Amino acid sequence: MGLLRRHLTYANVAASLALFLALGGAAYAATQLPKNSVGTNQIRKEAVTAAKIAKKTRQQLQGNRGPAGQQGPQGKIGKQGAKGATGARGAQGNTGAPGIDGTGPALEVVAGPKLIEVGGSTVVSQNLAPGAYVVTAAVVVESPTTTAVTCSLNGSNSEAVGNVQPNLPVTLTLSGVRSLGAASAATLTCSAPGGATAKYANLIATQVKSASRAAG
Repeated sequence: MGLLRRHLTYANVAASLALFLALGGAAYAATQLPKNSVGTNQIRKEAVTAAKIAKKTRQQLQGNRGPAGQQGPQGKIGKQGAKGATGARGAQGNTGAPGIDGTGPALEVVAGPKLIEVGGSTVVSQNLAPGAYVVTAAVVVESPTTTAVTCSLNGSNSEAVGNVQPNLPVTLTLSGVRSLGAASAATLTCSAPGGATAKYANLIATQVKSASRAAG
């Protein structure tokens, strides 16, 4: 205790107090900086990041949107997406009218001028294979005198009669259904008591599945 008193002089006490105040003041300065005491020189480079800046301040720093740039090149086509669900089935449309139930092409034969005799003359004929056919025929007849002309299709009940005046052609048309069990011919026959000429004639045979359906 006596030794401590001998060394406890005013100078020692003053130096120790100064050292304490210096250390305590530095600690105070490190935690309580005066206002406006930190400048750009006190901030380390790249020490301030975007996360440390207030959101409102970042919005204020953002400038106006610039003009849109030119459209870039088209990118690669992406992979095809999954197939979508099948849509609901639409309403069924109206049924169309039934057509002729044919099984083969139409056969046509044309004949030129031919004299029609009193007893009857074959004007045009077409050979047919076995089957059912719808047969139509037309003939243009003229005569130098007034006469009656009668034409018929063999194997059917079709018959046409026309009165021909001098130098005034008359057209007669016929149609019928034929059912052939064996190969045969469809024939247009005409007769004229006063004599006449068939200037033009044609015969068309269209094959169908059944004669009854074609007649109905």
